[in-house]
Amino acid sequence: MKNIVFDTNVLISGYLWNGKSRQAIRLVKSKDLCLLYCTGSINELVKVLSTKFRLTSLEIYRVILDIKRIGKRVHISSREHPIKEDASDNLFINLAIDGNARLIVSGDSHLLNLKEYKGIEIITVTEYIRQFS
Repeated sequence: MKNIVFDTNVLISGYLWNGKSRQAIRLVKSKDLCLLYCTGSINELVKVLSTKFRLTSLEIYRVILDIKRIGKRVHISSREHPIKEDASDNLFINLAIDGNARLIVSGDSHLLNLKEYKGIEIITVTEYIRQFS
């Protein structure tokens, strides 16, 4: 099973709208892939869904339940900080390191500008779909 990381914007787009991010989530479900998450990534997702998108507790619960069903929780112990412009993005780097992922799927320019970090490839949703379809 191949471990992968989706950043918050990919998950939000995938769960709220039809499009490439939703297709990316479907690929995780249909392939031998495991979506990694951690307490910090879930907390960030809940915060954005509740404050910016005003989802109800039940709607948020359903999203989190689905992520937990297709994914695996990882305890973060790494403290890498390659991204200086937005330190919160380092969460996804550390999640990938501690979860032994070789791929981060993102729409965030800070992550995408790295392209690769310690053997972890950082790609767009379009590139991910191209690789796994």
